[in-house]
Amino acid sequence: MTSDGRARWSRRGFIKGTAAAALAAGPLAGMLASAVAQTSRTDATLTWGEDQDYATLDPRVTQSRHEAQAIMQMFESLLFLDTDGRFYPWLAQRWDYSKDGKSITFALRRDVKFHDGTPFTAEAVKFTFDTIIDPKLGSQGAIDFLGPYKSTDVIDPYTVRVNWTEPFAAALTNLSNPWLLSIVSPAAVRKLGNNGFARNPVGTGPFKFVEWVPRVHVVMERNDAYHWAPSPFKRQGPSALKRVVIRIIPDDSTRVAALDRGEIDICDQVPPIEVKRIRGSQGFDMMIGDVSGIPLAHLINTQLEPTDDLRVRQAYMYAINRPQVVQQVFFGVAKPAYGPITPTTPGYWAGVEKLFTYDPAKARQLLDDAGWKVGPGGTRTKNGRPLEIHFITLLEPDLEVAVQAAVKDVGIKLNVERVTKARQDEMVMHGQYNIGEIRWVAVDPSVLDIPFFSHNVPAPGKFKFNWSRFGSPELDRMLRLADGQVDVKQRDKTLADIQQFVLQRGLMFPVHVSPQPIGFRRAVRNLKFAQGYWQVLFYGASVD
Repeated sequence: MTSDGRARWSRRGFIKGTAAAALAAGPLAGMLASAVAQTSRTDATLTWGEDQDYATLDPRVTQSRHEAQAIMQMFESLLFLDTDGRFYPWLAQRWDYSKDGKSITFALRRDVKFHDGTPFTAEAVKFTFDTIIDPKLGSQGAIDFLGPYKSTDVIDPYTVRVNWTEPFAAALTNLSNPWLLSIVSPAAVRKLGNNGFARNPVGTGPFKFVEWVPRVHVVMERNDAYHWAPSPFKRQGPSALKRVVIRIIPDDSTRVAALDRGEIDICDQVPPIEVKRIRGSQGFDMMIGDVSGIPLAHLINTQLEPTDDLRVRQAYMYAINRPQVVQQVFFGVAKPAYGPITPTTPGYWAGVEKLFTYDPAKARQLLDDAGWKVGPGGTRTKNGRPLEIHFITLLEPDLEVAVQAAVKDVGIKLNVERVTKARQDEMVMHGQYNIGEIRWVAVDPSVLDIPFFSHNVPAPGKFKFNWSRFGSPELDRMLRLADGQVDVKQRDKTLADIQQFVLQRGLMFPVHVSPQPIGFRRAVRNLKFAQGYWQVLFYGASVD
């Protein structure tokens, strides 16, 4: 343990006592200093201020966009999907669909090595995908993105065929996801075990893992052997950056202050109130992404009173003036969301914008019909019980305070509880909430499987994301149908049916399209959003 009681992991293993002190006094000392102190562009350290701590650095396990920020620098997937919507070769040079749409054959690069020196081959692809579906691993995200995965066949050392039990429309998109379906080193996993690998990750990317001190930082260094970047980077060879440091700074004001003082070079999730100031300053600038996938949304528990009543769920949805609430909290940085996926996501159905628009009169009527009558102080009651809804929040507590005031106007008392990740997960697994909030960065509408497939209903010991706890054979059928429809028009029609189904049954209340406001020093050049417009890729960046 470190002197303050934190565990420390590095590529050398678990470090204790004086060994940790010796390391701190060596080359890693001063890594958290700003790139201002660097004298050479090729010797630069780039420091990112991250807004949430990490639990794993294994792409096969994570579901967190926060962990993805580090994972994307160290790992790579078969294909590269750029923000222009096009696929480019990456670890795979070529790919071919089978006639039945149930398999894709990939011709792999022959010149790639993992950070541990072992070669990247077809066996590594098979190992990665086969272990993702192993229940012992406990995959939270990648297992869903693999879809109806059947098997992987090794044709020869550099040719691999990935098979599904049915046609899978999202296959190429999902296989280009560099933080869920990245290829891991089989040798490292076998040596370290799944838990050890999660703390000492080994990929093929432009940066190699050095150290992870929980709640403090993750440190990576340049992979000097790297020379297989996808063409959109317009760069070959190792990164211009010698080192990347991700500092964990959960408090927004502290993180922005660190940017102002030059302690970090890039600030994740700049508070909306600070965006205009930073953009207008001399030494700093902003880049803002409208994130694709699932918007910031409220998933409503259909199995716990009082939200087990559809009328209560729908009243909640009608009671909230989304444009007003979003403007109030985000000062124009974020846009209201009306559907289960954002407008930048393929398959978005514009009809959602006409459903559950602000109508407090309709909300009151629904609550009247459900037997909830206005009581003393304005809170509705039924059989002597107040209409209270328990809302657990981890992501955006300020937003939920604004929502709390909105629903109070129709007689709903919203009890907002700010929780830790561990407490959230425990409460979700045991159904101890009425509403939880979710967002998910994705570039394919198959992301709808994650919160709505019936097999993703959480249970004790099983953390999944169907927080509405709604198991529906009809919805499962539509989701499977959309996942297998290669014809875009047919798929869009099914996706429209899914979005309408979800809203009309009060499973989800979309609130806003998640913005990703990134503040950075102007000395930092060539930052690039990854697919989905949330994470930032550092490979092509440089520091003046």
